[in-house]
Amino acid sequence: MRTPLLSLFAASFCAAGLAHADSFDERVAALFRPPLDEWIALSPDGHRVAYTTRTDGELEIVMMSIEPPGQKKTVAVDPDRAGAAVPAGSNPPTQLRFLRWATERRLVYAPVARVVPLPPIVDASGRSAPNPDGPTVLSPILATDADGRQRGTLVDARDFQEAPEEARRSLADFLRTPTELAARRKGEPVRWRMPHLDILGFFPRDREQLIIGTRGAYSMPLRHLVDIRNGHVQAYGEDWPAPPGEPQVYDWFLLKVVGERQPAARPTTAWQDEDLRRVQQRLEAKFPRRIVELLDWSETRARVLFRVTGGRDAGRLFVWQRMEDIALEILPRAPWLNAAKLNETRWFDCAAPDGARLSGYLTWPAQPRATPPPLLVIFPAGFPGRAQPAFDPEAQVFADLGFAVARLNHRSVAGIRPEDTAALRAGLDRMAVDDARTVLAWIATHPAQHPFDRRRVAALGRGFGGYLALRALQREPAVFRSGIALDAPLALRPSEAAHAIPADLIEGDGADGKAPSVLDQVEALTQPVLLLVEPGRNPAIDTATAALRAQLKGLGRSADQLDLDPGFATGQPTARATVYRKIEEFLNLHLDAHSVKIGPTKEVR
Repeated sequence: MRTPLLSLFAASFCAAGLAHADSFDERVAALFRPPLDEWIALSPDGHRVAYTTRTDGELEIVMMSIEPPGQKKTVAVDPDRAGAAVPAGSNPPTQLRFLRWATERRLVYAPVARVVPLPPIVDASGRSAPNPDGPTVLSPILATDADGRQRGTLVDARDFQEAPEEARRSLADFLRTPTELAARRKGEPVRWRMPHLDILGFFPRDREQLIIGTRGAYSMPLRHLVDIRNGHVQAYGEDWPAPPGEPQVYDWFLLKVVGERQPAARPTTAWQDEDLRRVQQRLEAKFPRRIVELLDWSETRARVLFRVTGGRDAGRLFVWQRMEDIALEILPRAPWLNAAKLNETRWFDCAAPDGARLSGYLTWPAQPRATPPPLLVIFPAGFPGRAQPAFDPEAQVFADLGFAVARLNHRSVAGIRPEDTAALRAGLDRMAVDDARTVLAWIATHPAQHPFDRRRVAALGRGFGGYLALRALQREPAVFRSGIALDAPLALRPSEAAHAIPADLIEGDGADGKAPSVLDQVEALTQPVLLLVEPGRNPAIDTATAALRAQLKGLGRSADQLDLDPGFATGQPTARATVYRKIEEFLNLHLDAHSVKIGPTKEVR
């Protein structure tokens, strides 16, 4: 790892912070801890709720009564404890693919299925070939009662395993080679093929019967009824609609799609169901200037489960009792965070000169490092990408460090306007940087916003957002005084890009007909740069980053580089805290100093 020699000012930037490194690590860990409602479900009668949480990295399900608040019961999502067979050395699932109440007291859930390939076979000549007998499929479907006493695995893929000679030949079999279809080899036993299990819903006239589908292995797709009390399986010959996934919203009682989650600057749902549309409007009126998301409802819709985000906290979950017109708060999404100690976040929306809507979130430090504080502009990671969330742990970290933070959405986050297509093709980076300048001007002049120091504005981004941060330094060095890029491609080319951008938008206006590369205009990169790259994760980015640093060195300049620990990408708190301290160190050295100088380099560990 190479980095410029730090000045005494930068080395002493956070003496108090380093003295409280443990508390900073704890703060980062708390902010990035997954919320309680990764999965959440309301019982058919509306009296109970089940939601997921994580303890020491392990996924758990919490069941509780809504009114009156009863004792919570926690069930670990662990195949070993539930009786599922797990091969030695394989990690237990940490994600769910299904969580719903079948009845008022019986909850059904399923971890994400895992496929464990069998070792390849080796013939007499020593050549290896794919094993025709595998793979092993781990797809447990589990159930528990409301007090957690009666719980376990209802069925798993092993309950539907078949020997090849007993199985029906499917179309897929005819596409395999004879070697792949060989079921027996000399001296080796026949292994079993296991199908994948799909959860299709509950039988309407008897919700204690779960409808599942099998697919794969040697069988034709079949459907079965599984008794959620004892796991008894019987064939089910009728056709049954498979529930769609996101972005469609499915009503498990009516067995039909009732809405669709739509891409937009703020989360929105286009309801096809008129009743749910009215519920949405009613709840939005109760929580103005907040984001309201309908998550689930009871069978009669007398109670509706919904999430409210925005403002100063990480969000809260409510149940609306329609008859009484009362919204009961049942739990905060992150009860370990004190809302009073979080930095204020506001939604913004303004117009570009051509009429396009520009939006995002502004987070203001409760304790700014200076008055007015410097501003960190965060470009979105993808194109058009997802809208920025109302609560963002990273923005809170930077605000804790005293920076104002502006998280931008692309103008095309809700879809590309036809009138924007030509401009995007002419310069996707140019439009994004120009939009960022428009937002900065709006923040600076809008009376409802806090002031920031326009002399100290930095750009940051990861992936495609990191590319835009570097292009912002090249295009507007008088506006952006330094930049940080995390795992960023340096050109919008298939060999280097770490993002999904429509090919017709990256033809660009460069001399070679391609979108501008950071490497093509290195002489314009006059402001300090911090490059954070995880070595080996993307060889093209590694090569381009080395080339950028070499070209800057040839110009008598340098770029800080920090090798990212893999733990940063996987969310390890210590790894994240280390990176954020490095970013603060960099910004203290180059952003707080009005006279920017880039010093010599030395090797550091």
